[in-house]
Amino acid sequence: MNELARRNALRRREVETFRDEAVAAHQKKAPPRLADYPLPKLKARIADALSARWGQGRLEPQIETIDRAQFGGDLVVKLPQLLRDGGPKGFIAKHLPWIVEMLEGPDFADAIARVETKGMYVNLILADRWLLDGAQAVADLGADFGLSDAQAARTFLVDYSSPNVAKVLHAGHIRSTIIGHVLSNLHEGCGALVYRVNHINDFGGFGFTLEGWRRFEKHFPEDMAPNERLLEIYRIRRVMEKNGAAGTWPEADEEAALVTRYFPDARDGAALKAAWADFVAASDARFAALEAGAGEEVDLWAVMVEWSLSDFDLFYDALNLRIDLVLGESFYFEAGDRLIDASLANGRALLYTRERADAEIAALDALDLQPAEREKRAEAIEKDIGAVVVPLEGGERYVVRRADGRSIYSTRDLGAIEVRRQLLDPSDFSYVVGQEQRVHFDRLFKAASALGLAGADHPRFHHVWFGFYVDAKTGKKLSSRDSVANVNQLLARSVEYFRARTAERGDQTAEEVAEAAKQLAVGSLVFNDLKQDIKGSVDIDTTDLEATIAGFERSGGAYMVYTACRARSILRKYGGEPERAETIDAFEIDAQEAALLVKLQQIPERVAAAAEQLNPTLLIRHLLDTASVYNSYYMRAPVLTEAGANQARLVITKAVMEALVNSLRLCHVECPPKI
Repeated sequence: MNELARRNALRRREVETFRDEAVAAHQKKAPPRLADYPLPKLKARIADALSARWGQGRLEPQIETIDRAQFGGDLVVKLPQLLRDGGPKGFIAKHLPWIVEMLEGPDFADAIARVETKGMYVNLILADRWLLDGAQAVADLGADFGLSDAQAARTFLVDYSSPNVAKVLHAGHIRSTIIGHVLSNLHEGCGALVYRVNHINDFGGFGFTLEGWRRFEKHFPEDMAPNERLLEIYRIRRVMEKNGAAGTWPEADEEAALVTRYFPDARDGAALKAAWADFVAASDARFAALEAGAGEEVDLWAVMVEWSLSDFDLFYDALNLRIDLVLGESFYFEAGDRLIDASLANGRALLYTRERADAEIAALDALDLQPAEREKRAEAIEKDIGAVVVPLEGGERYVVRRADGRSIYSTRDLGAIEVRRQLLDPSDFSYVVGQEQRVHFDRLFKAASALGLAGADHPRFHHVWFGFYVDAKTGKKLSSRDSVANVNQLLARSVEYFRARTAERGDQTAEEVAEAAKQLAVGSLVFNDLKQDIKGSVDIDTTDLEATIAGFERSGGAYMVYTACRARSILRKYGGEPERAETIDAFEIDAQEAALLVKLQQIPERVAAAAEQLNPTLLIRHLLDTASVYNSYYMRAPVLTEAGANQARLVITKAVMEALVNSLRLCHVECPPKI
């Protein structure tokens, strides 16, 4: 067994051990049933009762929340199935009377105080007792509120962050990390078994790094740290790909200085081209040796990977998040090669021959193409001759092995799917990768199906794509130069900003202030990212950190934390447990309280919807609305007065605190015990 295979076999056993422990821990969990929460249960009761009364099958009423002060109800019931029977007029004449009679009857006296109709809509005013008992249910569930079994039968593999070894984390990796981590939280919150996987690129292009390390050793500045040398090799490669391949001398002074330092014998473009050709050939040989598992190459490669991972961990630690499995392309490439060999044997993949290429080029003449477009397509066909391809629908082909027999990204991506199915058997693969990779993942998923790695329903593939970070002043996408170092600096400054704000209150220890400041800094960054639709862009002011931090605070993360902490402080000031709702006789729920309590009851369904639709924004926006109502309510309706405590409002306050703290935790926003 070669050295790389030996290391991968060891890593495979580690993954199997982690899997077994994760499965055992998951089987012990018993999240609340989504159907047992008060609002879903009431909706099901209404559907069951109306279906039974109708007697012609199952009715699926659409039950939505509305604002009592504005629309005269807390819920509105819509029955599109019955509208087909004569339209709105027929519905009002034929069906509305028995629906109202049913909902006003004794079967719903515990939950519905009044029914009002507005045209074909049926508005329900919920009973005060049902609303307060619902608040008690939130308080009783405590840390489990919002969790459910909505995805308990599924296993998600969430692939996110995915940095490149020997390079810096850039803005896209930052956003992938935040979205992927929160999606994983949401799936876990809905009862799913989740594997958080960091699929690092530790293989492709590594021949350049191995060769550069040795070739340029005497040219590196003496004080340059090992990981900085890896980044320097990457910079050399990029400059030489542009200039050495073309035989031109760099025009930019910085690039010319780089070339002069590392290729001192090259004096002009022609010499640079020859030097680059020699470097490429040597790098290819290094990579071939790495693929073959040569001990010397594998040992150096492994050390380089650890340098990069240690650097990446600075970012993950700053965001206070964990990723379960860090597995590189190197872990999957052998499986990818075996898969391609098997697919060649069974005919699902084929060698792209000269004859096939000639036939496809000739077929271009039958298409109405402009000359430039025809030439472009012909060049693409010529480029693939000798490669192994997977035919896709519509005449497309997916290259899975180079003409020289070497593996490429697609080889390893397909190998990853096969290995992950063998080891983890996910029902769902979610790749949290930027919008620029949409075509790649569309073709990868099609190829996986063509090779028999996926059926119609299992596993399901999702590309969770997102928009770019853009410069707030120019609107341009942030480049890879805007690396994670900027974000680490931003987080450090943000912590200081919130430390000063928190310390002003003067009632916390230094440790409490420090912890609260970090939680507010991270929460503000995350909340700012997720409040907007993930498909849209996020503005970052890279020139003014103070303005950026203030913008993060305004986005709502800190506001949400302050809201939850305000509710917690009221309970702390009260100094005991509120009376239980069932023992409180004299109380009245007004329109604003009803709106607040209904929003709390919606949270479990919003968590489930955000998880199912792979969009944390659905939950984030609902939480913002809930906090807004509570803050207005808090200012208007005091809980503690000189005359004593309003026990009903104490129950509501505890429900708000539990609901917000738990929901924000799912969004990777922590609420300090004191602020």
